[in-house]
Amino acid sequence: RSSDLTTFVNLNDGRKFPTFGLGTWLSDKGKVQEAVEYAIDIGIRHIDCAYLYQNEEEVGNAITKKIKEGKVKREDLYITSKLWLSFHRPEDVKKCIAESLKWLQTDYVDLYLIHWPVAFKPGVLMPKTEEAEEWYDKADHLATWKAMEAL
Repeated sequence: RSSDLTTFVNLNDGRKFPTFGLGTWLSDKGKVQEAVEYAIDIGIRHIDCAYLYQNEEEVGNAITKKIKEGKVKREDLYITSKLWLSFHRPEDVKKCIAESLKWLQTDYVDLYLIHWPVAFKPGVLMPKTEEAEEWYDKADHLATWKAMEAL
């Protein structure tokens, strides 16, 4: 039942966090939009995304469609995205969120996380396991976090 999927937990700052969400990791290309549309239709309000997943454009298309249909308002959704490892340099943080916001077709995300607390050199998406060592970058994670807080 839809109403069971639209329950929330009250956060200490007065905002509400949906108790159910849709994760978009490893979603088949070309099927993410349909999955997000269906999730919204049945009452799911938390959509978990990330730069790495490379499907935020489809997610954004679904969200935009459901907003235009009047099924949901943007403020009813809780959208999470994540800073990818190749954007941990403080000067690169804005580039990553800007791409995600463009693809998601929204002005903001409700939660923005550091995907993993390790950094790759700029421009690296996901090196093959045997190549990973050469792609690591030294990052000051506190500086990365401060850049995220400044968004």
